[in-house]
Amino acid sequence: MDDEGERRQELRLIKAFLSITDARKRQRILNLAEQLADDAASDTAALAPADVSKPDGYGDATDRVE
Repeated sequence: MDDEGERRQELRLIKAFLSITDARKRQRILNLAEQLADDAASDTAALAPADVSKPDGYGDATDRVE
């Protein structure tokens, strides 16, 4: 998403959140948003390659059949 699209999305989220007058509901939404952010950070860390080395022989040009 481009910066302008992200900015619009952020503003929509803020506007919707501020329109909620029930303090308990706002707190629940805030807790959920924080949990989702934590989960996303954990998912990103889990997807980071621990070892990017190739298995033995993988991509070895001498093994090609032409």
